[in-house]
Amino acid sequence: MNPLLDQFITEGRDILQTIGERLLQLEDTPDDSALMGELFRLVHTLKGNSGLFDLPEMTRVLHAAEDLMDAVRDGRRPFDRPVADRLLEAMDFVLALIDEIGDSAESAPPNTARHANDALELANALRSLLAAAQATTPTAAATEPEATPAPAPAPAALPLESLPSRIQQELTQRLEAGQPLCWLTYEPEEECFFKGEDPFHQILQLGDPCWRRVSSREDWPPLAELDAYRCILRFEAILNTPAEALHEHFRYIPEQVRIIPLQPPAPTSASSPEPPPDAETTWSFNVVLEAQREILGLTDNPPWLSGRLRAVATTLEAAFASIGQVVERDALEQALHSADASHSSQPLLNWLDEQQRLGDTQLPTAASPPGAPAEDIAPPPEAQEPQEPIKFGRRAEDRLAGHTLKVDQAKVDRLMNLIGEMVVTKNALPYLANRAEEVFGTRELAREIKAQYGIINRIAEEMQDAIMQIRMMPVSFVLQRFPRLVRDTARKLGKEVRLVMEGESTEADKNIIEALADPLVHIVRNSLDHGLESPAERSAAGKPTEGRLTISARQESDRVVIEISDDGRGIDPDRIRRKAYERGLIGEPELERLTDQEAINLVFAAGFSTAEQVSDLSGRGVGMDVVRNAIACVNGAVELHSQLGQGTRLRLSLPLSMAVTNVMIIESAGQRFGVPMDRVAETVRVARNDIRTIKRRLTTVLRGRLVPLVTLNDLLALTIEQVPNDDDEFAVLVVRIGADHLGIIVDDCRETVDIILKPLGGVLAGLGGYAGSALLGDGSVLLVLNPRELL
Repeated sequence: MNPLLDQFITEGRDILQTIGERLLQLEDTPDDSALMGELFRLVHTLKGNSGLFDLPEMTRVLHAAEDLMDAVRDGRRPFDRPVADRLLEAMDFVLALIDEIGDSAESAPPNTARHANDALELANALRSLLAAAQATTPTAAATEPEATPAPAPAPAALPLESLPSRIQQELTQRLEAGQPLCWLTYEPEEECFFKGEDPFHQILQLGDPCWRRVSSREDWPPLAELDAYRCILRFEAILNTPAEALHEHFRYIPEQVRIIPLQPPAPTSASSPEPPPDAETTWSFNVVLEAQREILGLTDNPPWLSGRLRAVATTLEAAFASIGQVVERDALEQALHSADASHSSQPLLNWLDEQQRLGDTQLPTAASPPGAPAEDIAPPPEAQEPQEPIKFGRRAEDRLAGHTLKVDQAKVDRLMNLIGEMVVTKNALPYLANRAEEVFGTRELAREIKAQYGIINRIAEEMQDAIMQIRMMPVSFVLQRFPRLVRDTARKLGKEVRLVMEGESTEADKNIIEALADPLVHIVRNSLDHGLESPAERSAAGKPTEGRLTISARQESDRVVIEISDDGRGIDPDRIRRKAYERGLIGEPELERLTDQEAINLVFAAGFSTAEQVSDLSGRGVGMDVVRNAIACVNGAVELHSQLGQGTRLRLSLPLSMAVTNVMIIESAGQRFGVPMDRVAETVRVARNDIRTIKRRLTTVLRGRLVPLVTLNDLLALTIEQVPNDDDEFAVLVVRIGADHLGIIVDDCRETVDIILKPLGGVLAGLGGYAGSALLGDGSVLLVLNPRELL
């Protein structure tokens, strides 16, 4: 049961997420019947899946939610905010149970009996809304004039005359006896299999019908082009079942069925002519015969020939019986025995020809519709042109191209680690080539190694790109939680807020997407609490009472950019200055000297908050500094812009992936270090005479801009002086720290390489100046610096 339980947990979470989204959409469009129908199917599927396991609490809540939505769909209860609140609360309860099951280490579902009281209370709350709707129905009906029921569709519209004569006689007898017969037409959706629906199971549950037919809504494509996942079936049946029971059976898919009660035929005079021959039955009979002839025309030497012949014989016997032609059983058995003995289907073909001659069955061909002239007879199989062989491989590939394969995350991570090891390994080839040339003097071997390195490098890069594409996830994975968060938080604060999300399909690496979750929650809550005003404040300021919060995502070059903006009150720089001064974050000189933008950036200071009182949303001094640190941990950057009275905009810029890091190797004090390339602005050589000291700090001028300088040896607490080149020039690595540039003096700058960055562990984990370590191609370990923390 363990794989089945894992599948239930995964699909359950996906279904619950979709249910939450649809409920929020229904609040905006409560009359959307398509949305309500989709909700029915989702909840019904989830309830049915929970029935596979011993989860009575979950099933009880889902059943009550299903009944409430049934009342909404039928118009007995309007879809309003109380209904949405209760249904969302129910889905939260079900999600909590699924999470509890998923966190359990047992192979079977844990006992959830301790939640029985909560489940009962929630189910009663849902049914109370249903009971209130039912209580108001009679009163409303009494005040309205009684509506005349719509007449049922006339039975004449049904193709009753196409049924076999014996079926028509049986139906007439049943109707005259007072039996409730109904004509059912059921056309499942094309995507029904993906929604957990089983059309055949739906029909079989109805019991034995008086008559039943299964057909297709359109012509069947060739077998090589058939999409087995697309349902184009049509089920028709005449059932001895009341219409009310059939409507109840199909209550979750009413748009897919047509149910028409049958009426007894009007009495006819004795001189009425006999009904015409049953054209459809004879046409169907010939279709079967032509299909069996085609089967018998196949090659005669496979090992399953005997079983195939017996299946054909059984089918032929039933086909002749359907038109009332008696089959001599001995002759059929003798033909079958001869076919088995000779390993040939010809004796059975001879028997079929003789049987048709005896019955004089000159019937329409399989390619002709009922009523076609009898002379349009298809040629025998041997006279037909050979068909093109079916190319199953290519066709199957086309058929499955649009479907998704779910893979465990751990397997993808393992692939990523393996490609990382391959990157490290292939980086060793250039070192081997240099040793072959410089140490052993074999230049030809060095060239061959370099040529093979080029091939392996291309393959490794393509593999790395393919695996990284697998790890890419849309930003909607994080954004999908915000409609519910904004709705609940805005109601708690008494504000009216419209959330607008753009660019949800923008993709980034899984680790980047997951790292966005907590920072975005902080930002959105701050915007709702601090940024957007109450309806009264907005009216007084001449704004619409409904505030607007926009979250947009897009890709720029090799980075993903997410912007969160609102049209609220904005940030007051003077208030920020005063609060920062009161909290001791700045002194009196900075109070007057800070620009408005610098003052606004003080919201990123640790412990800073402008809230007057502490709540569960804000005021604890934890928020924007957490955002900045979390974004910095994934090599991202944050920019904040605000205009008083007009709103605030926050821009997050993050790399598309962190799986492979491109670093520049630098040298200092006889050691090699790495610096992430996304921090490097440029590398330059600065003459000793161009370095000045201003207030005991080294500086230089680069392209008209004053750039502060520090030596790497000083940052690493090394007492060794930096070494210039022969022209008395120092190598300077210019790095970006936020919006500022700073130069780090090193001994030399080397090549750039792709590495798999591993975080430092143990006692080294507390060294904030290092981003981690990596293994180089020659087997040495490279320490990678974190310029932001180091500076």
